Amino acid sequence: MKSILFDLYGTLVDIHTDEDSISFWKEFNNYASIYKKYDHIFLKYKYKTYCLEEEEKLLKDNKHVEINIFDVFKRLYPSLNDVEIKKVTYKFREISRSYIKLYKGVKTLLKTLKKQGYYLYILSNAQSLFTKEEIKLLNIEKFFDGIMLSSDYKIKKPNTLFFNIAIEKYSLNIEETIMIGNDYICDILPEKEVGLKKIYIQSNLTNENLNVEKIEGFKLSKILNKINNYFQQ
Repeated sequence: MKSILFDLYGTLVDIHTDEDSISFWKEFNNYASIYKKYDHIFLKYKYKTYCLEEEEKLLKDNKHVEINIFDVFKRLYPSLNDVEIKKVTYKFREISRSYIKLYKGVKTLLKTLKKQGYYLYILSNAQSLFTKEEIKLLNIEKFFDGIMLSSDYKIKKPNTLFFNIAIEKYSLNIEETIMIGNDYICDILPEKEVGLKKIYIQSNLTNENLNVEKIEGFKLSKILNKINNYFQQ
């Protein structure tokens, strides 16, 4: 079973968010003030504090952990039910986001790979409450046979356990599975231990500048050729 694990943000999706600006916190606080009144500066402080506290709880048991942002917003707005919390949480994301789009050629790549019989999966360090809606927004959910987001598992890449859970969950053949991502430490380096093939894309959201084998930018033909060459060896 020939399979491909894709990272999402910086690999397939170009996005810009800002959770630090005063204007963002003012706008979000104005929206959420009907649920609980905060000063926007204090709200930012409480949000950051709760994120750290939730992370510290998880770090007792593991490293490379991922909180679920739902738990933070439940603490910020304790009177809300689960449905309302999810609504407020995604609004937080919408306000913080200045743009989101697929890299040029992504849909063509996904369509081509599906036609060639590949099984496609997303394995991403991401918040489920943000990302599931954004995947729907970008209309790419239909291409994937499975989606694993770190907040649902409380661990994240480069923790090899996250990869191994995906391998077991989807019954992946390690020798016939490729990981494609734009973060060398999170997406590429762990594959030496896990044993997957890998393709490193250096995108506009890649923070590293390493002298390693890579594809600079989302180059459709180069990515497709690399994938097919792996399985022709």
